[in-house]
Amino acid sequence: MFTSGVPKLLAVLVLLGLLAASCAPAGAPPPATGKGAPATTPAAQAETPKYGGVLTSYIAGNPPSLDAQQEPTTNTSHIVAPMYNSLVQPDPLTSDKYVPAVAEKWEMSQDGLTWTLHIRQGVKFHDGTTFTADDAIFNFKRVADPPKGFVSNLAFILKPAVKSIAKEENKVKIVLNYPFPILLDNLAHNYLPMYSQAYVEKNGDMKTTVMGTGPFKFKSYNPGVGLEAVKNENYWVKGRPYLDGYQYLFIKDESTRLAAFKTGKVNMTEKRFAVLQPKDVEALKKEQPDLKFYPTNSPLGPWFFMNTRKPPFQDQRVRKAINLVIDRQAAMQVLGQGAGIIGKFFPVEPWGIPMDEFLKMPGWRQPKDADIAEAKKLMADAGFASGFELTMLARQMAQSKEPAVFMTDQLAKLGIKSKVQTLEDVIFWDNGRKATHEAMVYTPPIFFPDPHWLGRFFAPGGTLNFAGNENDKELVALWDEQIKTVDPERRKAVIRKVEEHLMQSVPGAPILWYLHYIGVRPEVKNYSQGISDFVGNSLQELWLAK
Repeated sequence: MFTSGVPKLLAVLVLLGLLAASCAPAGAPPPATGKGAPATTPAAQAETPKYGGVLTSYIAGNPPSLDAQQEPTTNTSHIVAPMYNSLVQPDPLTSDKYVPAVAEKWEMSQDGLTWTLHIRQGVKFHDGTTFTADDAIFNFKRVADPPKGFVSNLAFILKPAVKSIAKEENKVKIVLNYPFPILLDNLAHNYLPMYSQAYVEKNGDMKTTVMGTGPFKFKSYNPGVGLEAVKNENYWVKGRPYLDGYQYLFIKDESTRLAAFKTGKVNMTEKRFAVLQPKDVEALKKEQPDLKFYPTNSPLGPWFFMNTRKPPFQDQRVRKAINLVIDRQAAMQVLGQGAGIIGKFFPVEPWGIPMDEFLKMPGWRQPKDADIAEAKKLMADAGFASGFELTMLARQMAQSKEPAVFMTDQLAKLGIKSKVQTLEDVIFWDNGRKATHEAMVYTPPIFFPDPHWLGRFFAPGGTLNFAGNENDKELVALWDEQIKTVDPERRKAVIRKVEEHLMQSVPGAPILWYLHYIGVRPEVKNYSQGISDFVGNSLQELWLAK
């Protein structure tokens, strides 16, 4: 039997090594392409923690709502995570393994098909009611097999894998259809916070407030301004949290965010869309050497997604032509400031096609002359020799908007006259789900160092697959095969087939994978970056030295 505290997969170390760039320890592999900006690594902290203080950070825009089980953006999940618990969590101090949270221990059967979670006794929601196994089952079912009208972030991943979930006294038994090595990743995810079943059933949803069991309690939420939370004095972890509270400010302008971090108005940056650029890190290190910087461990990659349900993108030749003309090396310089990973479908080296092979292939090779000539021929064969007009949607943060502007120049090589329409998240995602768009630029992230997470964006049935390639039976079969393949080498071979297929079908074209940095001011102690940007984030152990 395997018990709680099972070490995380070696793939975590592979991903962290690839992204660490010049801040990596000796012997760690460099990024696939591009340079890394200087950074510091966490040091052991022997100081005695202090109680008090309010941690301040920021995000780049308003969350569509506060329901982290439904909203795909980390603008929601990051700001509410400290008010919730998950069933399991990465170690709050080291992030090197999963440890108990509101599930105090767990076991996995020898065949990997049955997991038994023991629910911690005495845990209270912020309204004083008791967290039970029924709440755990309610949340898991809601996310794995969502009711009508509920858009789950994790259903695409969990529903095929889960056969049943049932209660046995204070235990929850999950039976799987096949061995599923990323179950703990899901149970710890910020997309699976433990809500109060009674509270949800009474109020209908969790879009405008928070009711959790976490170290902090909801205080206020003001769209356009920010969110505040206060210390949970009755938190089930004795002596935690150290902070009196935290707040997230909503700051859309990048220069304003940078000034806020630089001057100490905020204690730390956010992890995803309000991170620091490599050039910012280089300048800040010279000005304030005591600042700390951590390369994000969940790379973010802008892609150009095409709505294959509508002309002209119903024609595979048009999609392939666009993929061919993108100058990804130029994108690295213009968008990535010379840092990051060239835009391939699976950015981590052990997955799919090795980068050295990719850089010799049409669409990725240099110079671009042959690719452009081939793309123009495909467009002419499809009846679009003179191009067409196009509106592409983008989110308001720079990581979506700037690649969209970049794509207007790339598409012009084919005579495509395109314009960018930037939308608030709630409208952007609604357009995607209703398939009213022609094309979109948005940013798939690596949720965890496992390729299965990316299927959410391009595999049929994926919860953010707005390309609409639902009839791609070959991709469905390959995607189903890879998650059920236990042997790592055989699975890598299947993932390579997936990538080769995506190069031909092109529901979306990856542009690059950013290398960004999280900035932390010196007064912030016990900061842990986490296994992924999408797990942990509880602020339970963090304290302020001033």
